[in-house]
Amino acid sequence: MNALLRLDEVMLKGNNQSDFVDQLLRNIRALFSGCRARRLSCGLFVQDISPDSLGELSLIPGVAKVAEAVLVQPDIAKIKNGLNELLRNAKTQSFRLTCSRSDKSFALNSLQIVRELGAFINEQYGWKVDLKNFELEIEIFIGREEAVLAMAATSGVGGLPTGSSGKVVSLLSGGIDSPVASYSLMKRGAEVVLVHFQNQTQVTAAVSEKIIDLAKTLARFQPQVELYIVPFADMQRQVIMHIPSTYRMLITRRVMLRIATQIARRIGAEALVTGDSLGQVASQTLSNLAAVYSATALLILSPLIGTTKREITDWARRIGTLAISERPYEDCCSLFVAKHPKTSVQTGHVEALETRLNVSVDQAVSTAYHTIITK
Repeated sequence: MNALLRLDEVMLKGNNQSDFVDQLLRNIRALFSGCRARRLSCGLFVQDISPDSLGELSLIPGVAKVAEAVLVQPDIAKIKNGLNELLRNAKTQSFRLTCSRSDKSFALNSLQIVRELGAFINEQYGWKVDLKNFELEIEIFIGREEAVLAMAATSGVGGLPTGSSGKVVSLLSGGIDSPVASYSLMKRGAEVVLVHFQNQTQVTAAVSEKIIDLAKTLARFQPQVELYIVPFADMQRQVIMHIPSTYRMLITRRVMLRIATQIARRIGAEALVTGDSLGQVASQTLSNLAAVYSATALLILSPLIGTTKREITDWARRIGTLAISERPYEDCCSLFVAKHPKTSVQTGHVEALETRLNVSVDQAVSTAYHTIITK
């Protein structure tokens, strides 16, 4: 099967447009093994993909629309043959046909093409033309060297291709929010590196299946995903021993940010990503977020900050992480949920409490389990 991918935001990049398109082509070739992808005047044409790949392509950052397509020579007779190939399994009662010509020297103008091909489809299949309430839309793009025939375009996620906006480190928990936050940054073109803090004294190759599965799912949208899993049990003990229960969540998150910052600096990442949503839980009030985020000088991005839980859950379902996130799992933060947590703290007080801990960020980073995951 072949597909036509339409781009939107990428096409607004002026003189840098080709860099973004080339990055998207590299991503597609890496993610869909064996496919061939190239740029045409009407978008990107991807050949030799499985039928199931159309849905996956719609979730690739940078892709605005996806349609099953056929490529033929720009000749009316060959276009008709191509339509038969494209429509042979289509089931509909009504259709709309549109045409765009980048080659204005073509023998027929767009209106004439639409009339002739519309009549051909009506005669061949018995479908009626309905410009407003059509069941199937068929698009024709005629260039100087080729014509692309496409049908049933579906919306993609748009955005920018991953790898075009720098590198970030995303804190991945076992919950619903952080995988969606990670994907949100992929949509903005960032290469996302994942860091997870695990309730163990050491991490071996037999790491949590749930976290690996989340990383594998996110690797469907980025050519490869680096994953760091940091053993956190020793630091948890220190927090329990030295920090009042109502502050433990905030202190724990500050320590996590400090470790993630060290990893980010080592790999050249320019920002940290969190799954915070304003007011969703006690640690995500404005004052508490300020107290937590002050633990690092690195830029912090929180793409879900203004979204609702329902919106986040809908996205998790769409990208395939929801069912994995809902599996039972005790992450580090869940151990520190106090019965009556502080909802408004002073940053200075939290910083003073944190001095009670004997935390070696370098040691935490050096004992992290590191792996690279591909689709």
